[in-house]
This record gives sequence, C-alpha cells and structure tokens, in this order.
Amino acid sequence: MRSLIVTVALIASASVRASIDPMLPASSSADAVTSPLAAVTVMSHDLEASRVFYEGALSMTAEPISLTVDEAQLLKQHWALNEVDAIEGFIFSNPGAQGSAVVRVLRAPEGMSSGRPNLSSRYSGPLGFGLPDTDMPRRLVEVQARGFKSTAGIKRMAFPRADGSEYTVSEVHYVAPDDVLVLGVDRGEYTQIGPIDDFTRIGGVAYSSFMVDSIEDSSHFFREVLGYELRRKMSFRSSGQGMPDTRSGEAIAFLQWFAPGATTGYLVMMELLDGDKKPYEPMGMASTGLSMWTFTTDSLSSIISRWQDYSGESAAVLETRVPPFGRVRSIMIASPTGISIEIIERSN
Repeated sequence: MRSLIVTVALIASASVRASIDPMLPASSSADAVTSPLAAVTVMSHDLEASRVFYEGALSMTAEPISLTVDEAQLLKQHWALNEVDAIEGFIFSNPGAQGSAVVRVLRAPEGMSSGRPNLSSRYSGPLGFGLPDTDMPRRLVEVQARGFKSTAGIKRMAFPRADGSEYTVSEVHYVAPDDVLVLGVDRGEYTQIGPIDDFTRIGGVAYSSFMVDSIEDSSHFFREVLGYELRRKMSFRSSGQGMPDTRSGEAIAFLQWFAPGATTGYLVMMELLDGDKKPYEPMGMASTGLSMWTFTTDSLSSIISRWQDYSGESAAVLETRVPPFGRVRSIMIASPTGISIEIIERSN
C-alpha cells in the first residue's frame, strides 16, 4: 500500500510540475520507442568554416571522421551520397554536457545546392537547431569575433503556461555556415533545454526545428513512426527579424515534439499559416545545410514494423561502423517533408 501511495504521489508531482513548466513531461521514458535526438548531420561546402563556428565559437570538441574504404562505401550507399568521392568531416560534441546530441558535418560534393537558400523560412524542411546558453552576451561576442553574425541579436520571447500566464525566454539566432540557423536559448528560472557545461555555460544540441507544409501529415509521422508525443501546440506572430524571410505579424504554428519522458532532444515543428510557402528545394542528403536527424532505439525491428504500417515500404538494415556510434545496425527513412532520418539500434 505504501509503495502504491508513493507511486501515485510521484505521478501527481510530475503532472503538477509539467503544468507549471510545459517543457517537463508527465510521461515516462519507459514508453519511448525511439530516443531523444541523438545527432544532426550537416552537409557542408566549407569544413574549415564549420570548424571555426562549432569548435571555436560554440566551444565544441572536434573529432575528425575516420572510415575504412569499405565502411565509407557502405555509408555512401546507405546515406544516398552517390556524388561524394569520400566521406570526410567532423563530429562536434560537448563532453561537458553529457546527454546532448552531436553535430556531424560532412563535406558536400562541389555544386550541391542549398536546402534553404539564404536561410529562408518559407521552404519546408529542416531549419536549424538550438543549444542551451546561460551566458548569451559572452557567446554572441565569441561568435561575432570569428566573423559570424546573428539575425537580430539577443531577443526575449513570451511563451504561455498552462494557466494562461506567460514566461520569457532569451534567444539569439546565429547564422552558421551552409544556411543553417543555430539558436542559443536561456530559459532563466525554468529547466534549461538541455545539459550545460559548467565551465563554458553552453550545451550541445538540445533540439532541432523544421518547417512543414502540413502539420497533420507530419504529426502523424512523428507520432506513429517515432512514437513522439506532442507537448505543446501554439501559434505566434513573427517579428520579421528572428526567422529569416518572414513578415512582421505573420502567423506561425509552433509545436514541440518529445520522446516520452524526455526533457531534451526534441523537435520544433512550424508551419506558415498565412500562405506564400515556396516550392521544395532539393531535400535530405541531396542538399547542403541541415540534412539528416539521427535517433536511437532498443528495437530496430519495432521501428521497421511501425514504418511499414505507416508507409507500406520496407527499410533496408545496414550493419557497419557509423561515427560516432560505433558498429551498429541502422535504417534510413524519411519524414513527409523529405528529411532524411537515421535510426540506430543501441547495443545491449
């Protein structure tokens, strides 16, 4: 009886905390079928500029990607990198912020076009990713000192609580190489969006954002295939500054999707509600910029089954070494907006 009372109390406590801070879960990680976001992959025309930005400006650790000829050939086929001569690049991580996703940057073939020309928010597909940052003014100086810029400096945004009141979040939008938008986020008194290095006061990748043509279609995919849960749905009006190529006052839908029980590694889905969306650019690994997301799972067969139920298609399993995850089994699938998604089976 006592254990039952304790369990009920813990569930009630989680629900209360979640109602105060909408980022906190009322669910359990035991219900998750895939992990929080584990990696974002960027196709880049300039590996050195990427290293200056991620390692220099964002204080990440850079590890060169090293593969055998056979491993590289297998991954080229698996990732649909048919135009790439060799797989080369870096893994950028923040060892002081364990539990954060990593940035995998790969050299793009010459002539590959951008998946988000001029960073325009009017195209469907991946937009960028965000990191927790509790010393934003210092970080902005570090970024600018290395020749990079922000879209509008440090801004404060209001978000609603469940009771209708609002709290404020500080954000800065950095323009990273290859038309990628990288955000620093400080939630102040609330739980930060991800683990933070105590020394640098910045974390690794905590979420990724993307634009969609249809909230309904994309929501169905993330719920039915990845098992993600919708934790917040709202809309806001653009200031015309932070999100490139949006008009002041334009309505934008904003949804946050999490793995059950998770507080980080989430996805921000957005849709332009006033129309004027632009036609697709080359998507996935066929374009430069943010090109792929990686998630992990305990059961690849379960994800394959969910994917087949959703799409009617099969998914080929590859077993090889995949930086930085080691030798693993994995599949490649795609979201309704054409985002390449890598699912890796965790070793038991």
